[in-house]
Amino acid sequence: MVAAAMNWGGRAMDWGESVIWRRVGGLSLVSWAFVMAGMCAFIGLLWDGAWHASFGRDTFFIPPHDLMYGGISLAMGMAIAVLVTGSRRPRENGFVQIGPLQAPLGIWIAIVGMAFMFASAAYDDWWHINIGHIEGDVVLWSPPHFLGLLGALGTLGGAVLFILREVPVPARADGKPLWIWERFNIPSLGLLLAFSYLAFMLSAISLDRFVIYDRLRFDGSVYPLLALLFGPGVLILSQRVTNRAGAATFSVLLGFALAALVAFFVKNIGGFPKAASLPIMGLVGALLLDLAFKKFGRGYKWVLLFGPVFVLVFYVTEYLWAWYLTRYPWWPIEKTLVMIPVGIVIGTASLVVGAWLAERIERAGLVKHFTIK
Repeated sequence: MVAAAMNWGGRAMDWGESVIWRRVGGLSLVSWAFVMAGMCAFIGLLWDGAWHASFGRDTFFIPPHDLMYGGISLAMGMAIAVLVTGSRRPRENGFVQIGPLQAPLGIWIAIVGMAFMFASAAYDDWWHINIGHIEGDVVLWSPPHFLGLLGALGTLGGAVLFILREVPVPARADGKPLWIWERFNIPSLGLLLAFSYLAFMLSAISLDRFVIYDRLRFDGSVYPLLALLFGPGVLILSQRVTNRAGAATFSVLLGFALAALVAFFVKNIGGFPKAASLPIMGLVGALLLDLAFKKFGRGYKWVLLFGPVFVLVFYVTEYLWAWYLTRYPWWPIEKTLVMIPVGIVIGTASLVVGAWLAERIERAGLVKHFTIK
């Protein structure tokens, strides 16, 4: 009886392994689970921001939370399935072993990130019941929210590494990058979506309560620095890992498109009086970054020279964008002007670190190139 049960369990494991690794459109179902979970979290966060801005905090099980954590649960289930089934295999060089368990590096990182996110959900419920809001406002930087956002960054970083294993990256013989539309396919789309989620999450973290309340986005002394701390690095990382000029623009543009769509639906169909704020205006800077990448390719010299230009363009466009959203210019403007040199150093350093990290990822053999003419 026991032998029969073990035999049945082994066959069930084999069947499950074949299902999760099944390719659909060039990506495994595990990768698609990460893509779908990211989209659910993306839309859910925007919807949740509109909910809080319009009605305040309700119970934990509101539709935006259900959407976010439903997507995360799907990804967590798939990641655990990879860990369990992968640990039944003989030791593989491409997997990270911890004791008797083994899985791709991206899966380990994503599992830890999602564990943080689930822990933050319980912590957040306790926080609101026992402590309430900080300064009477809903903020992203409350301890439970911040814990969840860090978990989301880890999850998305792990998702990028995992999806990257399945996406062949085209490379020209002369070393020049491709435009985003060249040799574009469904796996490339999945990878770019994962980078877009990562860029949006960093934008949301840097905005804190500004992502929920447009009217608070009038002080340009601090939040631009937070946006420049990691944002430029993720944009240049998306370019170099995918080897596509246009990846940075895509990563920023998707955030604007989804934020606008969610705002339209919640206000015009859902009847919400308010929607979450639109993202940081990184679109112009990302476009310039893509044009520079196409012209100069890889390397660090042009990044060092271009960094200050990128930062100054970001400050000007975000100043005008925040003015449009709030109907007020940044004030007092002197506080912003004093911080711009700091922003130039931070933004340029972020670009250099992003380029360096892309080089490390490639040298580690995590990027699979194929040469085209």
